[in-house]
Amino acid sequence: MKSTRTLLALALAGIIALTGCASANTTSSNATSAPAPAAEEKASEIKAGTTKMLEITAELKKAIEAGDESTVVTLGPKFEEAWGPFEDKVKEKYADLYKKVEDALDPTIAGTEASPLDKDALGKFNEQLTQALTELADKEK
Repeated sequence: MKSTRTLLALALAGIIALTGCASANTTSSNATSAPAPAAEEKASEIKAGTTKMLEITAELKKAIEAGDESTVVTLGPKFEEAWGPFEDKVKEKYADLYKKVEDALDPTIAGTEASPLDKDALGKFNEQLTQALTELADKEK
């Protein structure tokens, strides 16, 4: 009777140990598949941010064409607000496009702050920014 209890206790301990190993394997296999959703999340952040910035460039183009200086001034800070949350992801994933966006973004923002409004220069900068953002959007399709 005593040996039966001992045998049952050892069998139970063995089952518990095997169950623990199986769940550890499941955890480690889940850990290796985790980067895929992170990459997808990064891509969706880039796509969403780029879409938002393209909306701002479209608004800016309309404001420039209308000569609406007050709207132009309000749109400048919106670029930084939209770019900030995802710019590091772009820099990490697409260094060349990051530079292209930055090179067009800085003068566009500066142009929105200039008074009087230089419609020609700001329009050119905005077009360059739109082009760079469009290239970035095309990469994220």
